[in-house]
Parts: sequence; structure tokens; C-alpha cells
Amino acid sequence: MAAFFCRKLRPSRGIIGSSWRRIIQLQRVPFAPPIEKFFSSDRLASKDEEQELVIAAASSEKVAGNAELVKTILTDYGFTDARISKIAASRPCILSFNPDKTFIPKLEFFRSIGLSSKDLPRIICACNGLLFRSLDKQLISCYNFLKSVLLLDENVVEMLKRDARIPAQDVDKRIAPNIAALREAGGPQSVIFFMLLYAPNAVHRDGQKFKESVNKAVQMGFNPSKSTFANAVQVLCEMPESTWDHKMEVYQRYGLSRDEVLLAFRSHPLCMYLSEEKLTRAMDFLVKEMGWKPAAVARCPVVIFFKLEKRIMPRCAVIKVLRERGLVKKDICLSTILVCGEKSFLGLYVRRYKNDVPGLMGVCMGKGRTSQVKI
Repeated sequence: MAAFFCRKLRPSRGIIGSSWRRIIQLQRVPFAPPIEKFFSSDRLASKDEEQELVIAAASSEKVAGNAELVKTILTDYGFTDARISKIAASRPCILSFNPDKTFIPKLEFFRSIGLSSKDLPRIICACNGLLFRSLDKQLISCYNFLKSVLLLDENVVEMLKRDARIPAQDVDKRIAPNIAALREAGGPQSVIFFMLLYAPNAVHRDGQKFKESVNKAVQMGFNPSKSTFANAVQVLCEMPESTWDHKMEVYQRYGLSRDEVLLAFRSHPLCMYLSEEKLTRAMDFLVKEMGWKPAAVARCPVVIFFKLEKRIMPRCAVIKVLRERGLVKKDICLSTILVCGEKSFLGLYVRRYKNDVPGLMGVCMGKGRTSQVKI
């Protein structure tokens, strides 16, 4: 490490780049007097004032030199100039830090648990407060708790990619009590593992709100031993009540009752996260154009998650042709045609009827229209 600090620093537009100078200007030198002091009158500066001016100039040079050192070190860890500028703009004090005593040990720690040079800068920029937390008391303590649940470093890394703020949270006041609330509700280790890995943002929410969400999910009939329980807690915990009510209204516009919307929620809790635009476009097509009943969609809400142009519309175009030829039932189940993989769909509904309906493959690939297929 000593050799690292002693090597020659790479120049950037002379001694330091112009964009980097603007960042350095954000860093105040506490012991440097204001320059206006030396030009407040026409009198000549005293020897003491001259000495202060020399100290101020030396301080500025020290800050500039340290800033260049910080930039070089962060670059070696994979940070781009844009990301370094972002950190320095929000946390200018980093420019005066001794890297070896402050942020290098933390970067090395994150690297040691498996964060790549690609992921590390992204995570630090998402939560640059990680560089200002205590390594032993905060970061390592939080890591040890997380690993006790997630078991492997790879899992901890995956969780960090989804929510970089987790290591900055107070384990004893936020994370541990929320994990305990899941256990008290009957959530097994597998559900806790699932929630921490895939919904970390919910796990460090306010304890009271989190516990209320857990209890509400139980009251709504979710089984605590299933992953859908974790998804339900996530939605209830993160979604404001006003947003929940609005999403209910969007579904109800299509004739669904409140109970039917809750049925969809129990089947696939994340359906409440879908944007109003996506919900409207999918429901308009499936209900108004294809003629499926809203209740049929509510029983299989996963179909709304699929891409309309790439999956839903091409497959429905094929089914529409087969319906008109009487080759499939009018009330064919949505999940049967939309949930299966591409290979299965082609085998069951395209290749199987290619002799009965010429041009069906073109309809499936979006190269033909249903009106061009001879009925």
C-alpha cells in the first residue's frame, strides 16, 4: 500500500483538470483566512499578514494535491470521472481525507466480499454515505448480521446491488426487529432469505410500519411460509395508501369488484406495482379487444406483466385465428397461452395447425395480419 501512495500520480490537464478545480473549490480550508482580508485597504500587508497569505496558498496547494490523490485512488477502484465528481460535489470533505485511514479500508472491505470494480462504484455512488460510516462498528457489524441470514457473500452482494443503503442502516433498530417480526408471524428462514435478497428496501423500513404490514398481510390470507407473503409485505410496506387506493380504482374501472382485485393481489402481489399506463393498455386489449372477462385476468394477473407488443398481442392474434376456425375453445385459459414458454407455444398452437391454417407462423411473428389468413 505504501508503494501505491508513493508512485507518480497521473496528470490531468497539467497538474489538475479544470472540471476538477471546480470540485476543489467546494472544499473549504478551515485554517485559510479569506483572501479579501489582504486587499481590504490600500495599505501594505504586514509581515504577519504576508505569512498568513503564504499559509493560505500552501493550504490551497495541499487541498489540490490531496484532491488529485483522492481522484487517482478512486479511479484505480473503477470510479469514472463523472462518479468521482458526483461524490466530491455532494461530499466535498472527502477531498481533504487521508485515503489510507478513511475510505481505502472500506473500499477494500467491499472488494473482499466480492464486489467487482464495475459494481463497487455504482453502489458507492448510490449511497456515498458508506464511505463515511465506521468500518468496524457499522459496515462489518451489518455485514455479519446479513451474512448470518443470507449465508454466502454472493447473496450479500446481490442484495447490495438491489439496495446499496442496507449497510448504512442501524441493524439493532431497523433490520433485526423487522426480521424478528417476520419470524413472529410464522415466516420461515426461506421467506426471510427471499425478502432480504429480493426486497431489501422494505426490510429497513420503519419498524412500526413494517410490523403493521406483516399483520395486514396475514389478515388478508397470505401464507407466511410462501414467497408471496414476502411480496405482499413489501408492497404494503412501501406503497402509500393513496397509491393503493388509486390502483384499486384502475382495476375497478374494468368491472372488477374489490374482492376480485384482492384475489389478484393474493395471487401476484406485485401486480399493484404496475403503472397505470401498463395496466390500462393490457386490460384494454385483453378485455375489450380479445373479449376475456376481467375476472379471468384477475385469476391470472401474471399475464399483465408480459410485454404487450412482443408477447401478448402476437400470441393472442394466433389464438384469435384458431378460435375463428373452431380449433381451440372460445374460453381458453389466459395462462395456457401466455404463461408457457415460446417453444411450447409454437408447438401447441402454431406448428400443430400450420397445415390447417397457412400463414399462421407469420401471424405469430407479427409479419402478417389475421385478416390475411383464410378462414
